[in-house]
Amino acid sequence: MLGQPPQVLITDQCKPLQIAVSEVIPNARHCYCLWYIMQKVPEKLGGLKGYEAIKRQLHKSVYNSLKIAEFETSWAEMVKCHELGENRWLQILYEDRQMWVPVYLKDTFFSGMIPIQENESLTAFFDGYVHKHTSFKEFVDKYDLALHRKRMKEVVADLESRSSSFELKTKCNFEVQLCKVYTREIFKRFQLEVEGMYSCFNTRQVSVNGPIITYIVKERVEVEGKEKEVRCYEVLYETTQVDIRCICSLFNYKGYLCRHALNVLNYSGVEEVPSRYILSRWRKDFKCRYLLHHGSSNIDVYNPVYWHNHLYKLALPVAEEGAQSEEHYKTTLQALEELLNKFHLVEDTLV
Repeated sequence: MLGQPPQVLITDQCKPLQIAVSEVIPNARHCYCLWYIMQKVPEKLGGLKGYEAIKRQLHKSVYNSLKIAEFETSWAEMVKCHELGENRWLQILYEDRQMWVPVYLKDTFFSGMIPIQENESLTAFFDGYVHKHTSFKEFVDKYDLALHRKRMKEVVADLESRSSSFELKTKCNFEVQLCKVYTREIFKRFQLEVEGMYSCFNTRQVSVNGPIITYIVKERVEVEGKEKEVRCYEVLYETTQVDIRCICSLFNYKGYLCRHALNVLNYSGVEEVPSRYILSRWRKDFKCRYLLHHGSSNIDVYNPVYWHNHLYKLALPVAEEGAQSEEHYKTTLQALEELLNKFHLVEDTLV
């Protein structure tokens, strides 16, 4: 973290944690994890009359509200219609709404750390390594193993991103541009937004205030997995700086532009995603660029990023020499296979 405290902290809904965070990291935006809260719905509300209707209304309030007023109205209707005014759990959730409801968190940058859609799930870092009966000593051992394997997976993913080409789903310039830039995983997510542009229609300009133009983009979206309904998304486009913001706030939530913003850029004749919306962290060449832009001073030699870049620089000449002839290729391949086997032996001893 280079001595910098986190800007955002996401925890389970817990008052003692809230107090501790405010004391220890007072400038961090402390949020409750939406996914954990929604997982508790069957336990907290499952015994109520009309539970299925309550759950539908709750999900609609939380996931579909684009404006704070929409959430407030929808929540009040749910409480009134199902006579939930005395439900203590819902009362606490409402009191803490600014810490977990997406519509209140639009100005916070999460870079994909929280699920914001009904069909999204959360993958815990230690899934498959620990369980509720794991002792503290076991946890320490499993922590090291989990970290090691995650790093190995990241190296493999980096290699795949740099060495393989991506299948294009459309002829959109944005997709062509970013297939050369993004890592495989982020490109697949961005690709869904590019494809989603074709479910948007009737992009129209509704007002102009100096260089700021307001557009409305309509989109057909699935409701409860079957029906389609039309929703309107407000997009602000500042023409001098090519600054664009959509009311869905996907860029803050996930770190890449949404289909509505892409539609407005396309409508305005912009053929490439502006560089400010291509985050360095999602670039397939980020680690190499990081090394180039950070001098030898203040390098943390225990940082996995440093290990990767140092090894990468040393390995490039080996690859170049290995490609000079068939004999060199076979020698290099044999040496690399022997090295990988040693890694596997080390990994097996850690299990």
